[in-house]
Amino acid sequence: MLPKVANHFFLHTSRAVAAVQNQTGHTLRNVLQLQSSAPSAPTAWTGAGSSSWGSNGAGPGGAKFNAGSRFYNGYTGAGRAVTQANASTSHDGNAEQSDERDEIVSKRVEPRSSKRTITRRHSLSLGTLSEHEHGQEDSLGVLHTVQLHVRSKHTFAASGEALDESPSDSSRALTRRNSTASLSASDSIDDLPPPPVPSVSGKSIPTDPAAPQSVADPAADDESGKVSAMYQSLRWAARSGDGASVIHEVHILRTTHKNPMVSEFNMALSGLHETRRPGEPLTLLLETYNDMIRRSLKPNVRTYISLILALTERDYEVHKSIGVLDGRVKRRKLIGRQEVALNEADEKRIEQLKAENNFATAMSMFDAALNVGARNKFPLAIYTNLLRSCAFQADVDAAIRVFAQLESRTDFLPGPQVFLNLLSVYANANDLQGAKEVFQEFKEASKAGRVKGLDFSAAPEAAVASSITRGQLLVWNKMIEAYFRGGQPAGALRLLETMMDSNANPAELSPEVPSPSSSTFSSIIAGFCYSGDVTSALSWFDRLLQQGEAARHPHESSLVPPRPDQLAWVVMLDFLAQEGMIADLNRLYDILVECAPRDGLEVRRLDHTLVLEANVNYLQSGAISTSGAKKNAPAFKDVLRLVQLANKVNVSLSKELAVLYLHTYMSTCNRGNMSQYAISLREHEALLSSALAVLSAETDMEQIITIKNYAYKGLIPLLTALSKQNLQLSKLKASLISNLSHALYAGYSKEQRDEFFGKVTSDFRIALERPSESRNLSPNPVVQMYPPIKDIVVDGTLSRYVDEWFPSHPTVTIHEAYRRLQDGIANSKYVHPSTLGRLINGFGRVGDLDKVHSLYDIAQIVLSSIDNKQWQSQAWFQIEDQMIIACAHAGDMEAAFQHRDRITSNGGIPSPDAYGSLIECVKDTTDDTSNAMALFSDAQMLGCTPNVYLYNTIISKLAKARKADFALELFQQMKATPGVRPSSITYGAVIAACARVGDAQSAEQLFLEMSSQPNFKPRIPPYNMMMQLYAHTKPDRERVLHYYDQLLLAGVKPSAHTYKLLIDAYGTIEPVDVRAMEGVFELLRNNRSVVLQGSHWAALINAYGCVKKDLRKAISTFDSIPTPDAVAYESLINVLVINKQMALAPSYMEKLKSSGVHMTAYIANLLIKGYAAAGDVEEARRIFENLVDPPSGVAASGNHVPHEGSNQRTSPSPSLSYREPSTWEAMFRAELGNGYRDRAVALLARLQERQFPAAVYNRIRGIMSDHSVSPWAASP
Repeated sequence: MLPKVANHFFLHTSRAVAAVQNQTGHTLRNVLQLQSSAPSAPTAWTGAGSSSWGSNGAGPGGAKFNAGSRFYNGYTGAGRAVTQANASTSHDGNAEQSDERDEIVSKRVEPRSSKRTITRRHSLSLGTLSEHEHGQEDSLGVLHTVQLHVRSKHTFAASGEALDESPSDSSRALTRRNSTASLSASDSIDDLPPPPVPSVSGKSIPTDPAAPQSVADPAADDESGKVSAMYQSLRWAARSGDGASVIHEVHILRTTHKNPMVSEFNMALSGLHETRRPGEPLTLLLETYNDMIRRSLKPNVRTYISLILALTERDYEVHKSIGVLDGRVKRRKLIGRQEVALNEADEKRIEQLKAENNFATAMSMFDAALNVGARNKFPLAIYTNLLRSCAFQADVDAAIRVFAQLESRTDFLPGPQVFLNLLSVYANANDLQGAKEVFQEFKEASKAGRVKGLDFSAAPEAAVASSITRGQLLVWNKMIEAYFRGGQPAGALRLLETMMDSNANPAELSPEVPSPSSSTFSSIIAGFCYSGDVTSALSWFDRLLQQGEAARHPHESSLVPPRPDQLAWVVMLDFLAQEGMIADLNRLYDILVECAPRDGLEVRRLDHTLVLEANVNYLQSGAISTSGAKKNAPAFKDVLRLVQLANKVNVSLSKELAVLYLHTYMSTCNRGNMSQYAISLREHEALLSSALAVLSAETDMEQIITIKNYAYKGLIPLLTALSKQNLQLSKLKASLISNLSHALYAGYSKEQRDEFFGKVTSDFRIALERPSESRNLSPNPVVQMYPPIKDIVVDGTLSRYVDEWFPSHPTVTIHEAYRRLQDGIANSKYVHPSTLGRLINGFGRVGDLDKVHSLYDIAQIVLSSIDNKQWQSQAWFQIEDQMIIACAHAGDMEAAFQHRDRITSNGGIPSPDAYGSLIECVKDTTDDTSNAMALFSDAQMLGCTPNVYLYNTIISKLAKARKADFALELFQQMKATPGVRPSSITYGAVIAACARVGDAQSAEQLFLEMSSQPNFKPRIPPYNMMMQLYAHTKPDRERVLHYYDQLLLAGVKPSAHTYKLLIDAYGTIEPVDVRAMEGVFELLRNNRSVVLQGSHWAALINAYGCVKKDLRKAISTFDSIPTPDAVAYESLINVLVINKQMALAPSYMEKLKSSGVHMTAYIANLLIKGYAAAGDVEEARRIFENLVDPPSGVAASGNHVPHEGSNQRTSPSPSLSYREPSTWEAMFRAELGNGYRDRAVALLARLQERQFPAAVYNRIRGIMSDHSVSPWAASP
């Protein structure tokens, strides 16, 4: 019998099933012995986040548990999709966790009618294709290829032969349904559709069996039976799994190889397919196929196998992509964020994806292959993939054709995945009767041993406990879905009851019926949700929450119902938000946050945002009655909770929430109840930012506020209340204080300000009061010579004369332009605001802030003279925008943000150049990347449409932080943005992103794509990055030298870093070539255009001491350096650590100190590592404690030697040496490695106090979970 808890959980299930037939809405309530007032009417199976369907097989929406998926890779694993390198989206169909891309959504497939008598379908005939599809015919010539080959055989098979390929009649119901599956003998190859436009989408989940599917060795394809050297090279590259090597060999085959054979091209196609990583384009594969045809080589079965597998995998990617993109658009609408630019880009991408015709082309290939003798040569994966694509299209007729061919095979058995995909076809077509027949066929075939992998002849205990039940489980789960889709939830519950009861008695195990898993219960919950009965789904969900154990895997069967899994949480939260069930949404959200660590769940950023926006919408709607009359506002504690949530996910408050926050805060203050709330500084900053956001509406507040007795009366009453609460205003952000001061002086009279400053504390007065009314004027004395406002003349001729310096001029510099401006002012003539803006921008970029402020003051005078208010407003925004750019590039980020806030607080949107400058110049913080991403999100939320510069800066930031997946996603978004074209800088950035994470194949593809662009201008960074990829990440000296040769052929001069990489290539990649390495070094020494740097000496020292283990040579090389820098010392200390010669370290540290070289954190890291490994942990601690921490949130300075081409301004090294995150990690390892766990825990506490990014803290904390921690990380 079931355990007690399970018995209680499913008490009276049979009666509940019977009740369903009369009262669908009460189903789950009856099962759980609960009551509800009335049933809910079923709704369409649509909506953002509708992903349950497809979770157990090919369905209308790519869910996490799709066929072949890896659940923990999708939800808790690293799951990096960095291979999305083509013009198609990298954000399409991605299954990994992220805020925007991890949308568990489904695209509702419009079912095609399925009748008992099915005539030949014409959907694949050429005559029905759209003009767009006809236009694709010449693109890659796939259709032309098929035609050439089949026409070479003159005709299709005769009618009788075609009929022989159909299965014989059978008494089984399913087979009778398939009786129309034989191909019509009258079909001609001209009816085949044209090829798809090859493109790339997001990450797909491998097929089942494992993808990519390989076939038998194509060598046998060639009639001569020869195995050529070209073929051997292609096969070696394919077997190595290195896509870059395959691309290289295919290039040779297509360009320089003479007299290629069919077997060689088939090996090329097979290699390209097998090493094609999810999201990579089909372009090269199809171009290779076309090349094969141009050489009059006839495709054979193996050719078609590679093409069909590639096309169906691409079809899967497209389907996933459309689901994710469609879900994004719906999700934005659900949470009330109408981001027009993003929505348009996503909708355009959806249209592009829908225009692809991969499924029709794959079916055409399938038919053509059958007519060249492929009937008994297809691997199982061909049928599985085609059926999966049939399910995406809800195409019953095509599925029947494919399954008929599969049934005729006697050399292998279909696996559960085949039945799963076939069942999905009928479920998506809303053909419940057909689904029942497929399910019955599966059960009979399983029992009879006709399903691959399902062997019930073993002991029942072994069968039930084995992994074979997963295949069964997926099919049973899909049947539950089919019942819900068919409007029969009673059937779904009967099926669940069967699964629960079949193995309830250990003495009577039934291996033919799987026990349910967490995904089964998720299917039930989603079924009720999509049927419109969210209340029943919630009741079920609540009962699952009472269970004691969490699911270890969504498809792991269990006799005891587990707690909800990730999918169940996503679906439940989505539907509660959609239905406006806010109380339940908040209750479950709190439970999720609490139980996520215990249950192995992830609380996504998207979950936080969903709850936040749903609550804001609810509170806002609650302030207005149905008649439009104003109502009372919500309680302050409810609003504060939302503000805290917004701060937690680092999003700005919406205007609606800002209004509620201000009102409830002032109401609470007026009642004297504020003392019971502990409000943090960040929440106070949000409050004051809200006041600035609604500042423009103050004079007409009663007309726009929808709350009765609105309590917020303006900025002065709010600041007065805050002063009474003893807020320390000086601790808030300086930019916020500046904006508050500006608002005070702009919105209130001197008498009002004086009265205000007399009431507040000295802290408020000092922070907000200006020393004089002219505080912002530049001290430049030229201001005193300005004529009165009425005498100002804006002279167009002078403006053009001053503008001659821009964008470049052989003789006129920006300083000359400034002199011309001053001469004009002396003659009472001024220039246009746009001319001043360009000067402000230019002087900011050269770091001359004095002239920037002087020009800003001049601009204020010009602006005040403009009578046309519209022009004046536009000019004001332009000047403020240029100030953002100038201050950012000059390093005054606080001022830059002040000017940004001035624009946004007045209803404007900074330009993409302004946001690009802010992102580019955000540096020297502990989390530059998060700050940059926050700025980019802020730009998009405001409606700023990115340009090439903004995209380049954010992609470059992400690349440096090894965020390749996000970088590639933005790269694809950039390519989908009208009027924006990636530049060489863009390609260099995304290539760098892929190279830094070791994705050589994507880097190679992007490099080829970049070099083929019409606007390509060779620059050194991409070449160096490709060399670095193969010198360090994926060592391959031949590829390093290949890109070095390409660099020289492109006419690009090698840089200092190029030579350093060449030294590494010869000195670290086996077999080490010391003579060649030394030759490169001598070549560098003799090159007067490149400066010999410490990094070059360090590379030599590393090669001698760490690779060759020649300590004496390493030391002599170091001693020969005229003036060693910190990099050279670091390299030598590393040699001492590797060779376990720490006794020599003190003498060299004395030399470092006496020579005035700054002690960097990286040198300290090595010393800590070396002493810890030698057992001298006390010395390691001394070194660690002698370092200091930089101010909180600020990156450590003095640890990086400026590199060639760096924009860093040289400055004396700081006297103090600052710790880096890696220093904490080194010390943490030292303590753990020497058995001092308590000290390691204490270090963690100190690290947390430093407020490092969560990723840094979690990485170091994660070391503790390694039971074999050494005092040091693995050495190179």
